[in-house]
Amino acid sequence: MDIEHDLVEKLKSVGEKLRASYEKTNTSNDNIRQMLTDSLTVFRQMQTLSTENLAELLKNKEIAGVDGSVNQTKGEPPHVIYLFQSLAKTTTGFEVRKSDVYVPLLDETDGEEVIHPQKWRSHLLAKLELEAAMQLIEERELAFLLMDGALYHYRIDAEQEWEKLRQMAIEKNVLLVGVSEEITTENLVRLESFSSVANRPYCYDRDLLFGALKKGESIYIEEIQHKAGLQSVWTRFGSAPQITGFDMLEEQAHHREIISDLLYTLTPKEGRGIPLWLDYVDREIRITDKLVDGLLDQYLDAETRHRFFTKKRSDRPY
Repeated sequence: MDIEHDLVEKLKSVGEKLRASYEKTNTSNDNIRQMLTDSLTVFRQMQTLSTENLAELLKNKEIAGVDGSVNQTKGEPPHVIYLFQSLAKTTTGFEVRKSDVYVPLLDETDGEEVIHPQKWRSHLLAKLELEAAMQLIEERELAFLLMDGALYHYRIDAEQEWEKLRQMAIEKNVLLVGVSEEITTENLVRLESFSSVANRPYCYDRDLLFGALKKGESIYIEEIQHKAGLQSVWTRFGSAPQITGFDMLEEQAHHREIISDLLYTLTPKEGRGIPLWLDYVDREIRITDKLVDGLLDQYLDAETRHRFFTKKRSDRPY
């Protein structure tokens, strides 16, 4: 590759600085585990459920996964089209799909302040996922409903729909679980036992716990449970050293051990730490760039596409 030498050197420097920053903190895995112990962390080795255990747990009910996908045409807001899809599907194959389209150019504000497209994007995606989940709960007998991502963001992005789903899950005794592969919190450094590593500009939980948990281990820390109405657990489901998190309704948190065992059972032990069914649902619902281009080519006339949704740079001869 024809890369400027100065760029290569700067990238190497970044890598060295990052390594040095983490080495200076003396946060070996043993030290981190001791800090966790000092914080009254509940360590637990998860169990793989046998076929018989799983059948007894489900009692002829089903497991389902929910995920959504959004993609957009090439361009900058408001000259873009956002396409949304959501899918709620049981492991037996029953599914509910929802879809929508959002075009900032067609926003009807009626003199009110225009809502930022990014906020609408998050709202519509969360809303569609929640609507698919609610319809599935109504139509099927579910034991577990696994959502892709933390439950907390639904409360922020689509509060009314979230409250409806929460009530339905409680009333129908469906264990509602949000599974997160990207942990962006900084909760540990707020604990007294982690004060020695709290002086860095960024000290994310995912970085502190990288490789610190044993395979198949989960941890629960009472002191950091501050999300209204939810409780969360961190785990290492597979061989990947990165942690996975899951959260659940406070009303259902007494089931956290069986939830963690179920997720552990559904996750490939040599995988990246995400239950296989959620990855399957994600693959089925994903809106690819190729799909976006194909839909526009087929259902929008050429003049409209070029006038509103084609970047001038796309006409470059190279």
